[in-house]
Amino acid sequence: MIYFRADANETLASGHIMRCITIALEFVQEGNAVTFLIADANPRVLLERYKLPYIILNTDWNNLEGELEVLVPILKNPEDILIIDSYLVTENYMNTVYTKVKTVYIEDQMQKKYSTHILINYNLYYFIFDYPGKYQDSGTRLFLGAQYAPLRSEFSEHKAYEVRKKARDILVMCGGGDEKGFLKSFLSEISDIGTLHFHIVIGAYNKDKKELKKRYEGRDNIYMYENISNINEVMRMCDIAVSAAGNTLYELCAVGTPTIFFTYSYNQKYDYIGFTENDIMLYAGNIDDGKERIIKNITRYVTSLIDNREKRFKMSNKMTYLIDGLGAKRIVKNILEDEKNVDNTSA
Repeated sequence: MIYFRADANETLASGHIMRCITIALEFVQEGNAVTFLIADANPRVLLERYKLPYIILNTDWNNLEGELEVLVPILKNPEDILIIDSYLVTENYMNTVYTKVKTVYIEDQMQKKYSTHILINYNLYYFIFDYPGKYQDSGTRLFLGAQYAPLRSEFSEHKAYEVRKKARDILVMCGGGDEKGFLKSFLSEISDIGTLHFHIVIGAYNKDKKELKKRYEGRDNIYMYENISNINEVMRMCDIAVSAAGNTLYELCAVGTPTIFFTYSYNQKYDYIGFTENDIMLYAGNIDDGKERIIKNITRYVTSLIDNREKRFKMSNKMTYLIDGLGAKRIVKNILEDEKNVDNTSA
């Protein structure tokens, strides 16, 4: 069994569990059984959408250390694999599960050196943490860099992206939660720009979704999407994307939609390093510095790109060069090959 330990709610949003879902679907495609271990019922809406089995631990999502009493009895087969995607792990937590099953830890930044059989950091900025040096002689296998960005299979289709002469359709995304109310503030500021069409993706845990739908549904230039299954097609039909940082930026790269992004939380603070290098994307700032400032920057960037096809064309080409959409396949293939090598060694 391949277990995934991840959560989602209004605070965490859906980034962690969505990238685990992507990897899990690839394991299923390869004929492997998977099960998600979740603290509470919040992630059910996402897991059931993809028909993935789960066990609710009935624990506090904010206290992984406290769930060990419930978790350890589940990990009774040393041949099982546990893939962990959480910022809330502790040294004791990782040491404990490391002795029970094969562990894979997905992280975005080096907080500590943890006990794990495999470590994954697919972010463009991974190199600033010197993983090879810190994990030298540890036995931990390292899967590093954008080649391991876990994107759903539709992002490996490599359809041509059309850069139109004049931009009209703007995609706006803010992750699964948006607890700081970016979409609400953004639409209040820009919704009256009648020459542009805004495609708004509302996350599963967005607390403002009822209000947003009530206020803007039916507007000629605003389209709202919820529980969307074809996000790659919406990305492809839009001329410019505005997005919070996170895994979505890698999806946008795979499609080639010129992107303006902003950072939403402390763990995204390094994203600007990779995505702004060589003008791959445009960075509007951190939301904690003020939504008004970010929205002003976004508006300025959008305005500058509307008639600048050459700029958008260059951005799109740089983005698609970065990502081929095969990261989830590489992760699964390497984990399974690693298992095969262990079995052959044991034999």
